[in-house]
Amino acid sequence: MSTSPTDIATDSNISRSGFLLALGAAALFSIKAIFIKLAYRYGVDVETFILLRMALALPFYIAILLLLHQRGQWQPVSGRNLLITVALGLCSYYLASFLDLQGLRYISANFERLIIYLYPTLVLILGWLFLGKSASPRQLLCLAGAYGGILLIYWQDQDFSTGVPTPSWVNLEGVSWGALLTFGSALSFSLYVAFSEKVIQTLGSRQFTALAMMAASAAIAVHFAIQGDWSRLQQPWPVYSYALAVAFLCTVIPSLMMSAAILQIGSATTGAIGTSGPVVTLIAAALVLGEPFTTIHLFGMVVIIGSLLLLKQPVKQPVKQPTQPKAAPATNQTN
Repeated sequence: MSTSPTDIATDSNISRSGFLLALGAAALFSIKAIFIKLAYRYGVDVETFILLRMALALPFYIAILLLLHQRGQWQPVSGRNLLITVALGLCSYYLASFLDLQGLRYISANFERLIIYLYPTLVLILGWLFLGKSASPRQLLCLAGAYGGILLIYWQDQDFSTGVPTPSWVNLEGVSWGALLTFGSALSFSLYVAFSEKVIQTLGSRQFTALAMMAASAAIAVHFAIQGDWSRLQQPWPVYSYALAVAFLCTVIPSLMMSAAILQIGSATTGAIGTSGPVVTLIAAALVLGEPFTTIHLFGMVVIIGSLLLLKQPVKQPVKQPTQPKAAPATNQTN
């Protein structure tokens, strides 16, 4: 069956559209740290900014659940799946966000983004430890490369300072403390990725994400309420605008773009394009925030991204040669 020029043109347009969607999603996800850093210049604290971000994004996820109900696409949620969804929502959208924003107070935006991008390696390690998965030599080499690149940038950033003092009970320099907090964020997110697959298959990605986000929003509201100082919600208008940008421009919109890209070009290609995110962060941080951009940063980033791209390639399984059937014994039968 021949393929018409129209079919080829249509496939080409779909590929181009999927590529642009994946690239746009990666870019929007990656400039989140820039908006957060800009908001910090107005003195907003971490808890207040997270609460504002969640409050602005929550209506969208409530609308998703209502839409699923209206279209008859709502999946029944068992007690076990609800508990897992709540736990993973707290682990990712609450704990991971909290640690990430805390870490950004001490380290550069590009260093933060590269640490967060280590989460596929942590998912791999969790799979080895808890899910009975095996490790290949190539995967071990990728891990060594990714963490070697991170250590190189960590060494380069030893003189970097945001001017924010570490807590009195922390006996670490700002860069070390910020890197540790951000690594904790990456670990929390990797737990979410590693253990959410079965629940997502049961509930669907939209229903699962919306429920997890609602659980995290409730936890953040409780966290803020325990602290009791509601006057912190009175912020300069740029803080509200940055929170809105993080909620919609850097969360809701790219999540929709990524879902559309996966439908058009597949998850593997979308994930590979997503590794361009740190490049966008590094350039934006240098231009907007005035953060350092040296050849060592560039080299470390190339090593990390290259290791992650190699890690995402599927492991080739050995092809088994078909067994040749034995020749049937000769017979004297004739037709």
